[in-house]
Amino acid sequence: MGKIRLVEVVGQQGSNTPRRPDPGSAVWMAIDISRTKLVYCVRWGGAEQRRLSTPMGLEHVRALVEQYQGCRLHVAYEACGFGYEIAWWLQEQGVAITVIAPSRMERAPGLAVKTDRLDASKMARKLEKGEIKTIYVPSRTIHEQRAFGRTYAQCVKERKRAQVHIRALMQEHAKLGPLPAQGWKAYSEWLAGQTLAQPLELSVNAHLQLRRLADQQARHLRAQLEVLAASEAYSKVVRALCQQSGVGTLSAIRLVLELGDINRFPTTGALPHYLGLTPSEYSSGVDVNYRGHIMKCGPGTLRATLLQCAWAAVRRGIDQDLVQVFARLAPRIGRKRAIVAVARRLAIKVRRLWLQAVSATPAADSPA
Repeated sequence: MGKIRLVEVVGQQGSNTPRRPDPGSAVWMAIDISRTKLVYCVRWGGAEQRRLSTPMGLEHVRALVEQYQGCRLHVAYEACGFGYEIAWWLQEQGVAITVIAPSRMERAPGLAVKTDRLDASKMARKLEKGEIKTIYVPSRTIHEQRAFGRTYAQCVKERKRAQVHIRALMQEHAKLGPLPAQGWKAYSEWLAGQTLAQPLELSVNAHLQLRRLADQQARHLRAQLEVLAASEAYSKVVRALCQQSGVGTLSAIRLVLELGDINRFPTTGALPHYLGLTPSEYSSGVDVNYRGHIMKCGPGTLRATLLQCAWAAVRRGIDQDLVQVFARLAPRIGRKRAIVAVARRLAIKVRRLWLQAVSATPAADSPA
């Protein structure tokens, strides 16, 4: 493999040899990532100094970063579906890294021209001014283990989708069967006793096979998650979270893997806000104070998990604090809105238990 050559964008001033900052000076580099190429904007001395592009690949980022050894380099890029490989490598090299959520990069109203070059330039200016906030970058191990929970959720979704397709197909042929509230077991028993025409039978069997495969994979991944929850790295926190009514082993390990470090939520309301369980608000002065629907920001899978745990806690009735919140709000605002308030309270309790487990000393865990 030949030496990697970085190509400067046409229009840069000066000779073919790019300018170099003074040793020890601050350098701000923004990277706009696409499927086929990387576009860079490099600033130092309060001005844009370089703008270039390379094919997509971590080796090209390495070649460019090596040119600024001896400088205080700070790199930023958007997390847009290409993982954290760049961030992990830069962290290993001791380079400051800011990974940006695309939703946090505002777009000017009426903007008619949007290119990768302009995006990188805007990102570099905001990075130098300190106007962008980094997102949480998980470790490589946690990010890889997250795939268990996310793939499990996808398999459960595919299983439900196959069941919906079977019900819809039978309904088209005037065969209704038990209601969905009675569960899939009752419907499958009813379906086994039906006499179907050959085309319909083949179609139903195809959907049943898809459901069976999704169910097998979901059971296998759930077993892997339970093994992971019992491992030394997670067992202490998982046991602590399971002390909360409504939270089981599966929900606890998924929360631990997705949230990563609980210390990044410094206040009581930080975790509910991150999960999008707090209401939106528009207030001005003393006359205008409007609160709307919940924001629904953050990972939707975690929000759904908290809502499921909230329903389980209310039905079990062990945690009277959550039960009373639901009983007080449900007649006034409805069950669906009341369970959101319960989930918000549940998230605060989960955070407290997690912090206690993390801060507990080994001596406190030893038997008396």
